[in-house]
Amino acid sequence: MASVATSFNPNLIPFDDTYILYDSQDPLSFLSAYFSLFPIAVLVFQLSWFITTRELEACIIAAGQVANEIFNNLLKIIIKQPRPMSFGDSFQNDTLRSNYGMPSAHSQFMGFFCMYIGLRYCLRWKGLTKFKRFLGVIMVTFMALCVCFSRVYLQYHTLGQVLVGFTVGLATGSTYFLLVGLLREWKIIDWILSWRLAQLLYIKDSCNLAPITLQEEYQEYRKRLQKESKRI
Repeated sequence: MASVATSFNPNLIPFDDTYILYDSQDPLSFLSAYFSLFPIAVLVFQLSWFITTRELEACIIAAGQVANEIFNNLLKIIIKQPRPMSFGDSFQNDTLRSNYGMPSAHSQFMGFFCMYIGLRYCLRWKGLTKFKRFLGVIMVTFMALCVCFSRVYLQYHTLGQVLVGFTVGLATGSTYFLLVGLLREWKIIDWILSWRLAQLLYIKDSCNLAPITLQEEYQEYRKRLQKESKRI
């Protein structure tokens, strides 16, 4: 039976956010490919966080990341600095993203995330112990540095592009943290929570004071068990 030849669709392009080229003979290159996926993992975490807890903070951070990404694209279009290595004509071609390299989008994303979350640990979540706050800052900083390293090691960006991207991310993250703080002071967040849709979806802002720990959830669970046992 003769095989049927299928024509290639010229409009097919790779999904650049998860399409990462690495050296198959280099274990560190393989690990760096996973480091480059950290921003995707952060976004997935924010979505799952909102779905399971209905915390408004997840939406606030996600909105800031989107604004940060748009700002990164604008900077790339203005600066127009190429990447250190070509990844083919299809790389970020005919997409909403720019194929320029300055500044690094991954590094700017993680710089924003590192600064915003770090400031929340240090200035807002006073209910946590100093050790937990210190550990939280170290963890997000380590994640950010791993992503920055991976973008240089995989030759998607120069060191300068990564440093500029990370610095811009730190600046936008701190600015956004200040803006969100002002929105809370001006009761804008409370106004949003008063919307009928927010009430129907049980959206809350309890994470503003301090995130609920596993220990606190477990203690609440034990209290509910004790109440149920007394009823029987």
